[in-house]
Amino acid sequence: MRSYKLLFLIFLVLYFIAGISLLITGSIAHRHAAHFSSITGYSLMSGAGFIIGLGVIIIVLTAVGLIGAYRSRLNLLKFFIGSLVIILLLQLIAAIVTFTLRNKAENQLRTKLFESLLSYKDENKDVINEWDRLQQTQSCCGVDKADDWIDRGQLTAPPPSCCLNNDCSKMSVNGTAYFDHGCYGSARNLFFRYSKALGGVSIFFFFIEIAGLVLAIFLLRDLKNNYGSV
Repeated sequence: MRSYKLLFLIFLVLYFIAGISLLITGSIAHRHAAHFSSITGYSLMSGAGFIIGLGVIIIVLTAVGLIGAYRSRLNLLKFFIGSLVIILLLQLIAAIVTFTLRNKAENQLRTKLFESLLSYKDENKDVINEWDRLQQTQSCCGVDKADDWIDRGQLTAPPPSCCLNNDCSKMSVNGTAYFDHGCYGSARNLFFRYSKALGGVSIFFFFIEIAGLVLAIFLLRDLKNNYGSV
């Protein structure tokens, strides 16, 4: 029993680190996603929120498992095992949904970007700031091309943020002052970069959780054999 308890305590330390890692990763992704949420939607923020919540639950669950193992409390270990099974199922469902809806998410991202062009004309400050930030940081213009601002955004000309250093008076090598590629690719890469990071972290800890679940079950079995069921 001592060997199982020791291994389980080691797992709890790793699990606590996992919870902290998820909390930090989710918070970083949430902060970056918030910079463009008005023009890209809130899907990534929702995913980051899920990871943050999962991190908090893991930290709390670690404390429950620690008390249960250290004090040989069977009820707490049962609660730990049941909660861990639920977390594993939620992570598995989230991974499946994310994988199957990837193409739909890409289409929604493009649609949201096009819709936000009109909000730029309506002088929505959040949309203006986010589009200007995206175009300047990624050196892009419009969704697919600069003319999107005229054709879909109903502006007479692309905004200054479509030009290097917001200066549209200087022609570039492509014969125009505007950046020569759209922002959809950049937004998509930004969106899925954090999605992949969140997914990768979740999958990595998924296997750690399975190992912890097995250890918890063995420890609970040994405690029952020594002290009887509670």
